[in-house]
Amino acid sequence: MQITVSDLKVNAGKYVELADTEDVVITKYGKPAAKIIRYDKQPWYLKEIPETITSIDNLFGTLPDDIDIEDIRMERLLK
Repeated sequence: MQITVSDLKVNAGKYVELADTEDVVITKYGKPAAKIIRYDKQPWYLKEIPETITSIDNLFGTLPDDIDIEDIRMERLLK
């Protein structure tokens, strides 16, 4: 949502509550000047990182055991 500075002065509380659901861009003389965003209680750098990434785990074991690296290299060179 985009609002003017004068509108923010009149309805500041309304736009602070609205910032919980969407970013509010404040314009001054028709140009963006500031933005009200939702406040995260925990900074991004302290958020929990998953122990394992499941999509990478699914990639292991997809190649047959009897495959030869030299055969793959030659196949790529011939294309």
